[in-house]
Amino acid sequence: MNYALAPLHIPAAVGGVSGWTDRGSILMYTLPYSNRDAYIDLTVNGTLLGDGVTWATNNPGIGVQYLVAAPSTLGIVLNSLESITAPNYPLYLTKTSGSGTYSVGGYYHLKYRLVRLLEKVPAGKVTTLPNVTLNIHNGSATEIASLPKSSGLILSGIYSNIPIDACTIVAPSEIKLPNLYGNQLQNGAQNVIQAPKISLNSCPGAVDGISYRFTAVYGTHNAANGVLNTMTGQGYASNVYIQLQNTDGTPHPANSAIAINNYDGSGNYDIPDFKVGYFIDNTETVTAGIVKTAIELQVTYN
Repeated sequence: MNYALAPLHIPAAVGGVSGWTDRGSILMYTLPYSNRDAYIDLTVNGTLLGDGVTWATNNPGIGVQYLVAAPSTLGIVLNSLESITAPNYPLYLTKTSGSGTYSVGGYYHLKYRLVRLLEKVPAGKVTTLPNVTLNIHNGSATEIASLPKSSGLILSGIYSNIPIDACTIVAPSEIKLPNLYGNQLQNGAQNVIQAPKISLNSCPGAVDGISYRFTAVYGTHNAANGVLNTMTGQGYASNVYIQLQNTDGTPHPANSAIAINNYDGSGNYDIPDFKVGYFIDNTETVTAGIVKTAIELQVTYN
């Protein structure tokens, strides 16, 4: 079986845990003898952390815990139907009284959950989790015969990763430019202003990176130069566009993904400052009216 992390989320607070999940079960039958103990346990190929119950992943902000669960049908032969006892998670099959044997069957589940270990969960997807091997022993834990009679790998690799909890976007609903009058028209950019700050708050950790793009709702006149189409029709100006600029006045491209360069894990980030202004190719073709466009901020988690 592989780890299916899609049902889980990174807990909000340090020490918090997600719910338990698993990705299937193992059908098992026991055939206890009246003169023989037996038990099953696990070998977890990983690093057990200081709390004695949490195992490390490749991301130091996220750990994993395990729970072994057996069905109630095995209650007559098991001393316990659950085990969270690291590092081996044993379930003991006790000797039956009297002579003879009998068989009992049921499904063995290995469940797991995530633990938040750090306030700031670092960047980097969870790509490595411990491999877990199931061991079956004939005999008690103190007997030579308790060496595994058989064993097999039951949990390894990742089938699906942790869902991403998106950043909260704090942005203005509109940006108003100064009025542009006919006697002020010139080719190129004009009446350029600093745009209000846009923030990405409560961003997730455990992703490789975050990028954003300004998408032109009405399309672009020149995407590479950040020139956006404006609304057309009755009452709207024609041949007047809106341009996005970097703080130094160079064009800010539209419809292109731009990485948040300082992303290093969960937390708050600001979109780099930018400017907005009118843009005209040819003043001779301009007609008067309202100039309006729309921009959609799209955030991508890599």
